[in-house]
Amino acid sequence: MIAYSECVPCLINQGLNAVRKLNLDKDKEMQIVLEVVKYLSSFNRIDRSPAYYAYFVQSIVKKHANCEDPFYEIKKTSNAVALKVTSDLRDLSFEDAVFLSGAGNAIDFAIIEQSDMSCMIDRIFKMEKGKFEIDKLKEKLEHARSVLIIGDNAGEIVFDKLLAKVIKDLKKEIFYAVKSYPILNDVLMDDAIEVGMDMYCQILVTGSGKVGTDLSDCSREFLDVFYGVDVVISKGQANYETLSNVDRDIFFLLTVKCIPIQTELDSPRGKVCLLYKS
Repeated sequence: MIAYSECVPCLINQGLNAVRKLNLDKDKEMQIVLEVVKYLSSFNRIDRSPAYYAYFVQSIVKKHANCEDPFYEIKKTSNAVALKVTSDLRDLSFEDAVFLSGAGNAIDFAIIEQSDMSCMIDRIFKMEKGKFEIDKLKEKLEHARSVLIIGDNAGEIVFDKLLAKVIKDLKKEIFYAVKSYPILNDVLMDDAIEVGMDMYCQILVTGSGKVGTDLSDCSREFLDVFYGVDVVISKGQANYETLSNVDRDIFFLLTVKCIPIQTELDSPRGKVCLLYKS
């Protein structure tokens, strides 16, 4: 996916959102924001994915703030709250588990301001479906032996665990991919272990710390699994941005959060989308 003009102010806001989580003084905030604007304005054309530019925006934040993981605390809180609100969920249907995993993608404090996290997570259970190709996923899984879920955000990973459980019940081998290095509020190995994802999946690091899944930056081990499994389920917008044109079939499962993604997927903003790309 190539970035839209609407992506530029979003990238600036994403950088500012990270800065505010560090409680820096106003002069330092302004210094970082101006450098982000300078970086984005250095291009004559914006012709790469939004995730490509987002990585460099976050690198500017880390450099000036001298903080490798600005979202560390919010990730831990997101996981804890999500574990609490899902603790009583039992015997979900396959479709409900897929839907909740997609709805869990709404937990994204890299894009939105932190407010009442419990209320945000509660809203997940009231979300609606947009384009939702569940029958195609069932068909592909029926003949599959192995599945790769590419994770996205902390908090969201707890809802992904619901998905992993129902796939595990189908007697499939499951891999769950996490980042190797901190970026935004993306899940790391520690998050996967903390929420118990390793009960259902083999946890796999991508080898990368870039936004989305940049295959050119991923390890050979990850690439072997990515191209070798029967079914890939990619979570979230950034993974769509970076994987939408790769040479393999993928299911994209996410909450549509902006007009460019709504346009790309032809699925309404604010709703859960499950899209199959062959």
